[in-house]
This record gives sequence, C-alpha cells and structure tokens, in this order.
Amino acid sequence: MVVKNRNLIFVTVLSLITFGIYFFYWFYSTRKELYEINKKDGNAIIDLIMLFIPFVNFYAFWKYCGDVELISKGTQGKVLLFILMLIFFPAYVYLTQQEINKFASA
Repeated sequence: MVVKNRNLIFVTVLSLITFGIYFFYWFYSTRKELYEINKKDGNAIIDLIMLFIPFVNFYAFWKYCGDVELISKGTQGKVLLFILMLIFFPAYVYLTQQEINKFASA
C-alpha cells in the first residue's frame, strides 16, 4: 500500500471549511494507512462507523491516537493527541498528518 503525502495546511483547513465532512474521508484514508504501516489487522470502515456512535467514538479516537503514537515512536503521545482532538481539533489533524507523511516519503 502506498501512503499518500498530504499537505498539512490543506487537510487542516479543508476539515474546517467543510464543517468536518472532509475529516471523515481523511480519517478513513489515514486509518487504512495506519493499519498498513503498523502491520495490524483492522477495518477502517468499522472505525469510521464507530465515530458516529456516542462514547464509542472516544474509543475509536483512542485507538487511532495509539497507532499514531506507535509510528512516531513515542514522540506524539496518544494522551496528548486525544486531548488535542477534544480541545483543539486542527492541531490534532496537523500533528497526525505530519507523522503519517514521514512514511509517504519513505
């Protein structure tokens, strides 16, 4: 699988101006890439559906943040990412995409 190199500003701004609609596409796409990078079995569609279920969505984000922590080798902690997701969403998207982009150029 090829990891797509996405523009950090574009992803963040588009998620905001589409009122989160682009975010769901981005989440699904990057979730598939994270499963591939971490060599884990998982279903990105199930994770996407989990985002629409109250309280279960926190679990989906927690798992996602944990996988980002794995690829960053601990430099982006899952607790920090999870808090950013809750408090300042654009920073969460930016930092997550920044880590995924490191594998796009590899």
